[in-house]
Amino acid sequence: MKTTYLFLLAAVTATTSLAASAVPFTTDEARSEARQRLAAVEHTAALRPFEPLDADLVRITDTDSARSAAAQANARQAHAAHLAEVLGAGTGFEPAPILVTDTDSARAAAGQMGHHQALLADYADYVKTQVQAAFQPTDASNR
Repeated sequence: MKTTYLFLLAAVTATTSLAASAVPFTTDEARSEARQRLAAVEHTAALRPFEPLDADLVRITDTDSARSAAAQANARQAHAAHLAEVLGAGTGFEPAPILVTDTDSARAAAGQMGHHQALLADYADYVKTQVQAAFQPTDASNR
């Protein structure tokens, strides 16, 4: 009886410990997890074709509609520029190397290398996305 009780106590302790570690304890941890999820969603969205939230033609009649149209145009431009950079990196475009002469130029070279590596990683994700889209069944009938 005593052995069964000890095993039961150990099982309850282990379960409680696992449950406690699954939930963030502090607000900072929760914010960090939320930022990571948001970054992953934004990264995935950056590799898809641009689709504005409101694809309707925007009539500019006041300041708010002008801001809305400008925001839509800026988002489309930023997306196209990023996708062009990703595709360029994937096709072998290399940025001009920075000659390292001091700590500032070393930081710039390291930043350039990090940016290029991030673009190559985005290109790999882009290729995976395109392959998955090619193999997904369409809703159209083949009759």
